[in-house]
Amino acid sequence: MKKVVYLLSILALAGCDEDDVKDLAQGNTKVFTVTGAQVASKLGTLDPGYYDIAVITSASQGNTSPDGLPVATKSTLENLGIKVEGETCGRIDITNQICFESGNANSCIPSEINMLGLAVYTIDLDKVKTASANGFYPKLAAEVGGLYVDIAYNDVSCSSLQAL
Repeated sequence: MKKVVYLLSILALAGCDEDDVKDLAQGNTKVFTVTGAQVASKLGTLDPGYYDIAVITSASQGNTSPDGLPVATKSTLENLGIKVEGETCGRIDITNQICFESGNANSCIPSEINMLGLAVYTIDLDKVKTASANGFYPKLAAEVGGLYVDIAYNDVSCSSLQAL
């Protein structure tokens, strides 16, 4: 009976995403951080193209970082004592407005950006709150609660982001 309850709990958190169910069954989850963005039309002083997120959010480019934008590095996780079980890349294709905090218009991505590049890390489920407090966004926002909203992304090869 306990196994059935455990399985149903995992399915409630993960939905039907096979990778999420597998991670949760192993006591892991994914967090992501934004590494770059595709500028579709002039943004501050930036012409269209793919840029590292540090360039996009630079005040010298006439831009600011949206509230809650998850920006951190793998070494941040390691310095927090969080073991990285796996590392991949992803992308969020933006067709509708995306905001990183529920009810906060200042957390929305500017309309000039049509794609975000991500670094995605698999970590221990028990460490997700620590990671989220230090610049990482939980893939399963229900794990953390609060202002987080569920944001879906597509897995991509890391080289495809570098090729943009």
